[in-house]
Amino acid sequence: MLRSTIKGIAAASLVGAAFFSGFNLEAFRTRREDPLRTSPLLMASRLSEATRPKEAKARTSELAPIDTYHSVLQKILSEYGNPPTAPAELNKWRNKIRYAGIDGMVLAVGDRYTEYWNPEEFKRNMEDTQGRFFGIGAKLDVTKDKKFPMIIEPIENSPAWRAKLKPGDVIVEVDGKSALISDSQHLDDVIKRIKGEEGTKVKLGIRRGAEKKDYVFTREQVNSPVIDSWMQDDVAKIGYIRLDLFSEEADIQFGIALERLQKLGMKSLIFDLRNNPGGMLHVAQDMSARFLPGGPVTWLKEKNGQMRSLDVDITKRRGPLAQGKIPTVVLINGGSASASEIVSGAVQDGGAGFLIGTRTFGKGLVQTIIPLQDGEGAVKITTQRYYTRGKRDINTFRDESGTVTKQGGVKPDLVLVETDKDIEAQWIALRDKPFDRRAAAKYSPQIAKGIELLKGRMVGKPWPKSEKDLPDKPEKSETVSATPKTLRGIPTHAERRQPEHLAEQVKDDEK
Repeated sequence: MLRSTIKGIAAASLVGAAFFSGFNLEAFRTRREDPLRTSPLLMASRLSEATRPKEAKARTSELAPIDTYHSVLQKILSEYGNPPTAPAELNKWRNKIRYAGIDGMVLAVGDRYTEYWNPEEFKRNMEDTQGRFFGIGAKLDVTKDKKFPMIIEPIENSPAWRAKLKPGDVIVEVDGKSALISDSQHLDDVIKRIKGEEGTKVKLGIRRGAEKKDYVFTREQVNSPVIDSWMQDDVAKIGYIRLDLFSEEADIQFGIALERLQKLGMKSLIFDLRNNPGGMLHVAQDMSARFLPGGPVTWLKEKNGQMRSLDVDITKRRGPLAQGKIPTVVLINGGSASASEIVSGAVQDGGAGFLIGTRTFGKGLVQTIIPLQDGEGAVKITTQRYYTRGKRDINTFRDESGTVTKQGGVKPDLVLVETDKDIEAQWIALRDKPFDRRAAAKYSPQIAKGIELLKGRMVGKPWPKSEKDLPDKPEKSETVSATPKTLRGIPTHAERRQPEHLAEQVKDDEK
């Protein structure tokens, strides 16, 4: 489908910024140093069937599961007749077998949001979560013909920024090898080649117009921007802020963007959460404090069934948004999930803004990341369920095929669908004018409706009657799979990764 590859509004994939894996950060911080809680039994016991004395074997009718795993693993590694011969390939082969066994164990839990991250995946996800990476520092997408990576915008004070790379510059080579996008090389693959260890060098062949020039960059730590903002209507003073991911820096970046727009005279705001897969729970709490004067942000249901509220931190209640002085429209769609649903649900339940778009993904679950000892990666385990500020259960239930059996998600106050034609027009505008951040937004019916309603609100008109409690109408809207994608790139380097939001496995939950 076109929607699985076309971005909603603007900016693109970051070199090194990917899907943020949503989790309970506080639990992560408090549990990571506890070896008894962070080391699974799989790593704690190495007793294999081959090392047992004969007497023990005779007395035991069956192997313990942990012994069975290690027995099979050791037999494969020692007896298989055609292993790779090169040391590096042999090590990869062994790890592939080990990780496949772990993946099978995690799969048997019956919760598709519980998973194991191998060391490389864990490193990448933590890099994304922290919003920092080592690279050249540029927002990337693909060219209009989808053949090469294209720079959308260099990140300020990054190597790309200092080299004066410009929007529209095309990356044709990385370290002398082609950067052509194909079935065998995706944008994700090119980004991995551009990233690397701090202080190492990478050579890029950059084409600007008809001229090609080689640049040699020293990789540096770059802070990933997850916010983009501008004055969408200069006359009516309607600001626009889009949040791509709830990273560690998201609330700080939001505050900077908000302050800048206020200095420009902003009178109302469009807050775009479309295709935002979520992120960290505490960041969603901080972000909600921007809009709400107090009270619950969300409700968490613990494993024992107890409910507790996660409230607005009144010490972080900032400025005129929370005071209701800036009318706000929040844009959502089927790619908005997890932390996006917490914030949009809190805004809706708290009467702090008006929601436009289509129903969100419906991920009312919380997950905790537990690092393992000795650099063995991490497990991401479902731990809690969450409800909106008004205690609405928004979790969507799906069967094994991904078919929805019970609809969840946050339903907007005004249901408004953007067609494939609308999305394609935005995509074309972005590539025709990569330096004009408002170009694509001009082709968005949802943004247009937001502007219309905000103009009316600023002259005293009420919001339209909310549709959130009305029966659903059949929508010719985006086709949203059970695994939502990042829809802001074509394709983004994170498209293969789920929105790892907030998760809990309960006995009646999705199987």
